[in-house]
Amino acid sequence: MSAEAGSARKLVIQPAGGIGQHAGRLQTFAEPLTARLVDAGTGDQVSGVPVTFSWVSTTQQVLFKENEITVTVPTDRQGFARTPALVAGDVDGTATFTVTAEGAEPAHFEVTVVP
Repeated sequence: MSAEAGSARKLVIQPAGGIGQHAGRLQTFAEPLTARLVDAGTGDQVSGVPVTFSWVSTTQQVLFKENEITVTVPTDRQGFARTPALVAGDVDGTATFTVTAEGAEPAHFEVTVVP
């Protein structure tokens, strides 16, 4: 079951992949960040809703392919939103992404760049 974009339902962003992974400097992470959007009341997946992944750091640690710091992708039929590839910068440390969708509280996903 799905909900249409712009509905008044309360939504929840759930981590669904790519969280907690590590990559070496200037390497591509093995998995994209993946969020699942569900209806808070029913637990049903929500399709067709834009989900924004924004890197929230002041040092270069992780960028999306094409050197973007923010991407917006719609949820698929199962409620999943997947980013393009993530590329580690040349600074070690944890990179935090804020994940947002209309009607949902923001979530925070992290990945780590290692030496």
